[in-house]
This record gives sequence, structure tokens and C-alpha cells, in this order.
Amino acid sequence: MSNTEIEDQVAHSEKPMPSAIKRMAETSLLSPKELDEKKIIYPGLDDADTLNAYRELRTNLLKATDNKNFICMVTSIRSGAGTSHVAMNLAASIALDQKKTALVIDCNIYDPKIDSYLKGPCSLGLTNFLENDTDAITDIIYPSGIPRIRIIPVGNNVINAAEHFSSEHMESFMRSVKERYPDRFIILDTPPIGLYAESQILASICDVAVLVVAYSKSNNAQVQAGIDTIGRDKLAGLVFNNHS
Repeated sequence: MSNTEIEDQVAHSEKPMPSAIKRMAETSLLSPKELDEKKIIYPGLDDADTLNAYRELRTNLLKATDNKNFICMVTSIRSGAGTSHVAMNLAASIALDQKKTALVIDCNIYDPKIDSYLKGPCSLGLTNFLENDTDAITDIIYPSGIPRIRIIPVGNNVINAAEHFSSEHMESFMRSVKERYPDRFIILDTPPIGLYAESQILASICDVAVLVVAYSKSNNAQVQAGIDTIGRDKLAGLVFNNHS
């Protein structure tokens, strides 16, 4: 059964199928060399400190959500902080557990980078689905080349993104992708929360948030402003990042 057939089967079912995504074929997986080039963690990574740091981040998020699957927003204070890098590695840390899967959704309409992690071209994405260019979620989900990780790129219809992010259609979509599989964790890569309304909107529909701080490029007042904007009830932690 192909990836699309399984997703289609689930999309037309009244009940979630927790194990269906685990049976999705993994084709054209990235090699360790390719993962190193993309700076993505994997089992056996020589940089044990980085691997363990992301494992600890995953553990802390699971504790904060009572070990239930979650929607986690990864945002930043300023542009160039490396949220895409953190989002992909957080997903990779979740997928290290063979009983868990991750879906990374690019919500950064200003500087999208998640599609750079795809091995092939993508024609449709999140904004196309929200704009009703397609009504099939399967049209916007792509394999990442990493076991148990799927990607939804931002798409090419971004004009009304802010309005769409605050719509019932977006809330329904997010519930659908989260609740369809109890073993699926959703990671949102978003623009800097202090600069764009879109991230403040997305903060209201996520379960938890991670604030990425570019190492040595932000002061305490800026960090505090980011924390206050997210809200302490949603903030799960800070990541000091030195990768873009």
C-alpha cells in the first residue's frame, strides 16, 4: 500500500488509525552523510552533546504535556535564529522513538526554509490547502527522507495567510492532523513572534511553544518580550542556538 493510499484511507475514515502511519513506506531515505550535511540528528551521531540536547528537549516537552501528542510552535525573537533547524531536529528527536511520528509544518510565509529539507520539488503546501486550492491533506504532505517524519511546506498562496491562520478552517485542520494519529507530534516552524502577527495567532492554537534565541545575538529584554508574547502557560522552554 502506498503512502497516499494509506493517508486517503485514513482521511475517509470516521475513526483514527493509530498504526497506519507506521506502515507508510519509507523511500529514498537520507544517508548519515546527507543528514550531517543538513545538520539533522540521527542515532549514532558523532556529536553526542547535540543529540542528547535534543533528546532532553523532547523529554521536557513530553513531561509538559503528560506524554500526550502535542502541537509545538517553534518561534524566535528575531529573523535568522534558526527555527527551521530546531524544528527539524526536534522532529528527528521525537522520531528516534519508533513508536512516535512527527509532522513538521512550515508556517513561516516570510522566510520559508522547511522545503529545503525535502529531496524533491513540492507543488502545494499549507497555504494552498487553507486557500482551498486542494481539499486533500494528502496533496500537501511529503516524505522527509527521515524515518517517521513528514513535512508540509508553506505553499505558494501566502497573500491571505494571516487571515487563514486565524480561521476555523485552520483550527479544524490542526485538530485533524493531531487527532488522526495519537502517536503523531506536530511541529510548527513560525516567523519571529515579536515581529509578525501570524506567530501570535498560531500561539493560540498550539499546546506548547519553544522560543529559539540566536546565541549572543539577543539581550535579556528581547528574550523577556518574547516570553511575554508567547505566554508562560504555553512556553515550554528556550533553545539557545548557534546554527542558522
